[in-house]
Amino acid sequence: MFMFAPRYGRRTAAALAGFLALSVAGAGCGPAAAPNAPAPVAPASALAGNRANGISSAADPGLNQKPMPMTVARQGSQVFIHMYTEENWVTIAPGVRFHAWDFDGTVPGPVLHLQQGDQVSLTLTNLDPRLPHSIDLHAAQIAPSANYIDVMPGHSFTLHFTARVPGVYMYHCADGLEHMGKGMYGMVVVQPAGVPVTGPEFDLVQSEFYSSYQAMLNGSPQYVVFNGEADRYMTHPLTATVGEPVHFAVVNAGPNQWSAFHVIGAILQNVRPSGSRETVFHNLQTWSIAPGDGAWITVVFRHPGTYKFVTHDFADVAKGAVGEIVVKP
Repeated sequence: MFMFAPRYGRRTAAALAGFLALSVAGAGCGPAAAPNAPAPVAPASALAGNRANGISSAADPGLNQKPMPMTVARQGSQVFIHMYTEENWVTIAPGVRFHAWDFDGTVPGPVLHLQQGDQVSLTLTNLDPRLPHSIDLHAAQIAPSANYIDVMPGHSFTLHFTARVPGVYMYHCADGLEHMGKGMYGMVVVQPAGVPVTGPEFDLVQSEFYSSYQAMLNGSPQYVVFNGEADRYMTHPLTATVGEPVHFAVVNAGPNQWSAFHVIGAILQNVRPSGSRETVFHNLQTWSIAPGDGAWITVVFRHPGTYKFVTHDFADVAKGAVGEIVVKP
């Protein structure tokens, strides 16, 4: 659900061809760089339009704003959400820092948990002093031209929608590929009315980080991760119990790679594409999720032990898209 109409500043071809400021520092060795440490200097030709694209360099290391967490207030079926866009340094792999544009100071942004029928008022405040941002919610059925609009630095905008259709959805900045590549995405889970969830739910966003804008255009990520960090759940595994249903709400934020979600040693008992209540598949080995889509996947583990969840594109596993689940008796 990208909007490709010309946006703020009518970015030049030179800027779009330049290095996108993914600002990977210290990859592969050593401790993480300090949050305000300058990123490596890109070639002069790559710095064209760096203010427009937020490129970090020794002269312009990128902002590291204090994260502003999302707030949620509920009054019956009325839900009031306040989100913020900003620039931050985040960790995407051991010893690797990334200069992100993000929602509420994290990549991915916070999960929005809603109930079917909720009437949502979402205010987006842009704290980034340098760039406009916006939000596109795949769970909403509203006119993009009136709602997925640029919020200028220092300004706010409120949109309204009703969460009519249960599912697992993506949200993202509507300003195109570069904003997506910088980390502006997250998940919305709309639970069906009157259907309680039994067993643990794990929310997983698969996404990619690139070393350059050209690498992004070519679909050659440096890291492919779950919830913003390579191998996050290898050192901090998920936990479950034998015999209980375990639910995975999975969004593939892309922006390019497909996800082939697979749990080694288990069968996907139920798979609901996009979290649909009407469409369900049973007893599958792997489920493919396109960029911008999601799924609700239920697994029951039969034996105690340590299991792995992956995308079955094993080049992406080697880039960090793997985690563990410790199943107890």
